[in-house]
Amino acid sequence: MYKTTAAAISALLAASAVFAPAGNEASAQENIELTLWSRPDNSGPLRPGNIVKGAERLNEVLASEGADYRVSINVQEVPGEGGFDSDAERLLRAFAVGEGPDMFIAAHEYVCTFAEPGFAWDMTDYIDANPDLFGDIFESLWASTECGGRKFAVPQDAEARMFFFNKNLMREAGFDEEFIESLDDRVMAGEVTMDGIADVAKQVVDNTSAEFGIFHRPSRGPDYIMVFNQYGNSFLDNETGALLLERDKLAEAYGWFERGVEKGVIAANNTSLEWDFIRDQFYAEGNAAMWMYGIWDLGSNAFPRGVPSEKDAFFEQFGWTAAPAAVEGGQPGSLTHPIVYAVAEGEHAELAARVIGFASAADLNTDHAVTTTHLGIAKSQQDDPRYQEAWTLALSTPLLDITKFIPNHADFGVLNQILYEGLQGVELGRLSSKEAAEFVIEEAEARIPDSIVVQ
Repeated sequence: MYKTTAAAISALLAASAVFAPAGNEASAQENIELTLWSRPDNSGPLRPGNIVKGAERLNEVLASEGADYRVSINVQEVPGEGGFDSDAERLLRAFAVGEGPDMFIAAHEYVCTFAEPGFAWDMTDYIDANPDLFGDIFESLWASTECGGRKFAVPQDAEARMFFFNKNLMREAGFDEEFIESLDDRVMAGEVTMDGIADVAKQVVDNTSAEFGIFHRPSRGPDYIMVFNQYGNSFLDNETGALLLERDKLAEAYGWFERGVEKGVIAANNTSLEWDFIRDQFYAEGNAAMWMYGIWDLGSNAFPRGVPSEKDAFFEQFGWTAAPAAVEGGQPGSLTHPIVYAVAEGEHAELAARVIGFASAADLNTDHAVTTTHLGIAKSQQDDPRYQEAWTLALSTPLLDITKFIPNHADFGVLNQILYEGLQGVELGRLSSKEAAEFVIEEAEARIPDSIVVQ
C-alpha cells in the first residue's frame, strides 16, 4: 500500500531548492532565478518540490531549443500559524510593498484576492495556447482558478468529500444486501435524497445499538458546505462577484440539520465533539451509521484504526457515496478544495507559467497524489498503475465530475464562520432553520457588508 514519505521528500527539496545548470554550461548560460513562495507543509511537500522538478524539465527543453538562458528556483518556505488563510495575508503584505515572489502556492478561494489588485497574472491566454502543458487537467477543476471568468491559477491537487457509511450496521438494521450495495448507484441516480440518506441513518439508530446516525466535522471548515450546496446555495453572485446569500435556500439547508437532530440522527453536540472521538466512533467502534468527510482520511499516513486498507475488505465493511440531491431526481454533489499554483505579474510571468506547466505533468502530480492521498489533476493519471494501486484515489476521482467549490472570495472565511455559528445554533436548539438563515444574513450584513448580496 502507498504511504507518505514527507520526510524524504522534504530532504530532497531542501537539497535542491535552489539549483542552476552544472559545470561549464552554467557559466555559459544566463540564469534566471524565479522565487516560489510556499509553506513548510507535511501534507504536501511536493507542492514546491514539483516546481523544482518542473524547472529541471524546462531546462532540458531550453537546452534542446538552443536557448541562451536557464531557470533556477528559489523556494521561500515561510513558516507561520493559521494555514492558508494566514499565508494569504502575509503574501498580500509582501506584494503591497513590492516584495512578492514570482510564483506562489495558495488555497483556491484567494484567487480573486490576488487577481483584483493586480498581483496575480491572468494565465487564461497562456493556458489556452499551451494544451500540451495544461490540456489534460480536468475541466471541472478550472472553475476553482477563475476570477471574473478568467483563469489566474492552475489547480495543483484536488479532494473528494462524501458520505461514508457502515455496511455492517445497515445489515444489522435490516437493509438487504441489494439495497446496501446499490446505495451509491441510487444516490447517483437521484433516487435517494438528502432526507432519504438521513432516513437510512435513522433506521440504523432505531434498530441497532449504534448511538450516532450521521457525523459531520466538529469545527469550522468546508465539509458541511456540501449540504448547503445541495440545497442550491452557491454563495457566489456571478454578475457582481460578491458573496450571495439566499434566505430560502439557507433555511432549507439548515432545515436538513434541524430535522436530523429532531430525528436523533445528528448529535445536538456534534460541534463540541473531539475529532478523535468521531473517528473512533465511526471507524473503530462501529457506533455511527455515517460520517460526512473526505477521501484523504483513508491512507495519507495510515488507514484509521479499525479500517481495512485492502480494497475488498474495506468495501465489505464500509462504503461511500456522494452528497445526495435535495429532491428526488436532482443532482448529487461533492466538494473539492484545490490548492493552486499562481504567477505574479512581472517580467518573468510567462516563464514562471511555463515552469508551472511542466510541474503539472501527470507523473509529477501522481507523485504528490499517492503520497498525500489527494486526487490528481489530470485525466491521464487514472491510467498510472501507482494511481490505480492507490484505490481510494482511483475510485473517488469520478466525484470530480459533480464537484463544487467554495467561492473564490476573500471574505468567505468570515461568512463560513457565520454559517458555522448558525449551524451550532440549529443543532443546539437555540435557532430554528429560518432563524438561522436570518442570523447569517444579519451577521454578514454587520461583519462584511460590502461583500454580500442578499436575495
